[in-house]
Amino acid sequence: MNKIKIKTKTKSYNVFIGNSILPSVIKWINKLNLHKNIFAVIDENVMNLHKEYITNSLVNHKSKIHFYLLRSNENSKSFEGLSEIISALLSNNFGRDTILLSIGGGVTGDLAGFAASVYMRGIQLVHIPTTLLAAADSAVGGKTGVNFNNYKNIAGTFFQPDFVLIDTKFLSTLPEAELNSGTGELIKYAFITNKDFFNNVNNNFEKIFSLDKKFIDKIIYESVLFKGSVISKDEFEGGLRKILNFGHTFAHAYESLSNYQLKHGEAVTLGIISALFLSAKAGILSEKKLTHFLGLPLKMKLSSLNMEDYSSVLRFMYGDKKNKKGEINFILLNDIGKVITDVTVNERDILYSIEKTKEIVQK
Repeated sequence: MNKIKIKTKTKSYNVFIGNSILPSVIKWINKLNLHKNIFAVIDENVMNLHKEYITNSLVNHKSKIHFYLLRSNENSKSFEGLSEIISALLSNNFGRDTILLSIGGGVTGDLAGFAASVYMRGIQLVHIPTTLLAAADSAVGGKTGVNFNNYKNIAGTFFQPDFVLIDTKFLSTLPEAELNSGTGELIKYAFITNKDFFNNVNNNFEKIFSLDKKFIDKIIYESVLFKGSVISKDEFEGGLRKILNFGHTFAHAYESLSNYQLKHGEAVTLGIISALFLSAKAGILSEKKLTHFLGLPLKMKLSSLNMEDYSSVLRFMYGDKKNKKGEINFILLNDIGKVITDVTVNERDILYSIEKTKEIVQK
């Protein structure tokens, strides 16, 4: 088992990474002297696939425990979904002496984390990600949120967990679409970290889908290690942390326009392609590097961008959380590991980048 220490201004916590380590969750709750009353928010699909493993891992817990099953999809990430979790906490008499376990993917973590951050002004939280996307990215960093009026993650909080336990055993039952989605975030890290990481992902791409244990453990570890280093310097996304949103300005608009039929990681990959085209159009990225870099995201299985009215994309972009003074702020790329934040461009170049993305994906 590997351990990474995350240190932010508001909290320091551990991320544990290993295979078949869920049974240690009670040990760590006790060792860290956390609350003993457990309210577990669990993706119902995960519970169906791993019921015996989950229940056996928690069966020796001596205090109060309640399982809340969540139908996990982007439509569940709403104020209604938040209200239902809070109602269940209340009706089952959970107080401030509660620890909320989030067992699931990014949707589960975002929603359950939001609930933990606001219930009785904050209760303890442990993330147990069960998807590649959540393990490599969303379970770490403290972002929570819900969607509203089709705007992605427009309401939420920064709320760090008390620890994160990444058990790669859960990845063995992921459908290909979920592995594909998680790969989108790995591609993002390939661009924003360093050339060694980029080459590792680019040269071993098939190992993601074959779930090569050694490779998966290493790539998750390195992703979490890098993200931890970023959020330790900028917990609340005032500057450096914005680089973690590479591709996301386009991606969130694509997700919203698809009514969340596009999985997040696939939308991120499409967004990265658009951001690469925009980087070149803005004169930040050379045409030679553009051609080379496009090769990695285009290895993914991507849906076509079935949109004709690009003004709708701009409308969602203008609602992006990173914007300032009414202008869309982009995160663009100069080279591997050389990311430029808060770039503003004209609408014509944005539309050009969307059109080029649509063309190249269709090919």
